[in-house]
Amino acid sequence: MAAYMENYAQRRTISTAVGSLTHDCMARFGFSYSPPSSEGSPSSIYDDTNMARRYGITDRELAAKFGYGLGDDSYTPPAGPRMTDAEIAVFSGHVALKPGAAPAAPTYNGIPVPKEGCRRESLDKVGGMLDTTLPGRLDSQSLDASQADPAVQEALHQWSLCMAGRGYTVDVPYNADKLAPGGSAQGPSSAQLTVALADIDCKEKTDLVGVWFRAETQVQNQLIEQNQLALNEVRERVSAAVKAASSVTG
Repeated sequence: MAAYMENYAQRRTISTAVGSLTHDCMARFGFSYSPPSSEGSPSSIYDDTNMARRYGITDRELAAKFGYGLGDDSYTPPAGPRMTDAEIAVFSGHVALKPGAAPAAPTYNGIPVPKEGCRRESLDKVGGMLDTTLPGRLDSQSLDASQADPAVQEALHQWSLCMAGRGYTVDVPYNADKLAPGGSAQGPSSAQLTVALADIDCKEKTDLVGVWFRAETQVQNQLIEQNQLALNEVRERVSAAVKAASSVTG
């Protein structure tokens, strides 16, 4: 399903172009707008598939260092710039940056404000107003369906038994992080590190990730076949937006 999703790199390309166009639009009204920085390289957990942790933690090296934490993969999106009421009106076409805010005046200093503001104008120029929810919905559906697969249920049972042999009572990997204290700003607790490594040991012993991945692949292939046309349309719209965005950023 990942082939039909808007991945992080594509999202970043579109976002960078929209930020540049928004800057230019705001400048037409005399405002100096600086879009949030797009620097940084979040890991694959910031793609919709979340493959890095789709079946729980899987990286032994990271688990030994960070437990269930993100560690070096942690990422805090930069805050947007502070704006005056006038800037908000031109940026968004509304009197405030919140859902349901009233429309702002249609002009500023005699200059017509784009419908829905500079932000919407910029999104429209690159085709960035994308509805990419279908692949995500199917991706979530496949995860739920595959977890009910008999082979996956047996692998989960064996993983749970393995964890019980290590002294932990837990049904699925998504609940394993609750077995030990999270730690502090200095890092995870030693108890959490022990649980995390036991979790991965038991996954490897039972081949849980392999069993689950194979089962989900079958489910996703069926869902792709059933929704092929709509998925192709999503992928084409994303590709077109990325192409348009790349022409803006060079």
